[in-house]
Amino acid sequence: MKQSLFILVALTIIIGLTVGSSATAQTKPTSLGVVLTNAYDAFGSEKKGLKHDFGFSTVVEYKGKTILFDAGTDAKVFESNLKSLKINLRKIDIAIVSHGHYDHIGGFDYLLSVNPKVKIYLPNDFFSLGAPIKFPFRETEPNVAKTLPKEMQYFGGESVVEGMLTVPTGRFWKSDVEYLTEAKEVLPGVTVIPTTSKLMGTFIKYPPFEENPQFIGMPELSLSLATEKGEIVISGCSHTTIETIVQETKKVRKGKIHLVVGGFHLIPYKREYIEGLAKRMKEEYEVESVAPAHCSGHLGFSIFQKVFGDKYRFFGLGERINL
Repeated sequence: MKQSLFILVALTIIIGLTVGSSATAQTKPTSLGVVLTNAYDAFGSEKKGLKHDFGFSTVVEYKGKTILFDAGTDAKVFESNLKSLKINLRKIDIAIVSHGHYDHIGGFDYLLSVNPKVKIYLPNDFFSLGAPIKFPFRETEPNVAKTLPKEMQYFGGESVVEGMLTVPTGRFWKSDVEYLTEAKEVLPGVTVIPTTSKLMGTFIKYPPFEENPQFIGMPELSLSLATEKGEIVISGCSHTTIETIVQETKKVRKGKIHLVVGGFHLIPYKREYIEGLAKRMKEEYEVESVAPAHCSGHLGFSIFQKVFGDKYRFFGLGERINL
């Protein structure tokens, strides 16, 4: 009888421990399967083999896929940094260009030299990136063409010139590229978010705009990664403003934003603006955490760190954020 009672108690303890262990295992936080590596930036801890330079590049590991987001300024520095970080661009599945400025696209020459068939997503920018474009214009006296010999008429006089549709060649002309004007899920859980900057772009000053130049906004792409804790948003330089990028991401993805990473473009701005922005991102847009980099500026780093506290992530050159 005593022996049976002892066995019963022992079994009860074992079952209890087993159930307890299972419950503990189930409540452990699960990895989001995301790693972000800053491969090009002007700040960060001194690390052997890495060179600081003004520009930006992030390598994303997401659910078995590797994504390159921007590629810095100098292709040689970019190549050296990647080798020091032991990142093999031949294994990049897709690449994304945030916008056409030199400090984000220089390293794509190195990428294409080692991985020429990689799929690249680009903003629809003719001036910097060679997107197809039609310039709308027509002559003030189009009938004059008929008074000229055929060899003096555009296209031999067989078509009326009303604008110019052009597809230029250049850095990406032999590459597998796609110019995006609308949000697109390019891989499962990976969404590219286009926005257009009104603050910086190209302007036209020919008739009828010679007196009041009309600005053509600069297109920009950001990246949003779906996770169990919300979206991870990666921006290149936020010429559209990081606030607009967050707003657009929330429209497209509909969910909570877990982390915003990258250049916030705050160097020229005053304290009042940056403080208001940081508070809005935390309170109004309910961004859980931030990792400013690149053009966010020293004042931006300082203010966002103060506002977000322990939810601020340091993301200098060579740093890896494991999520």
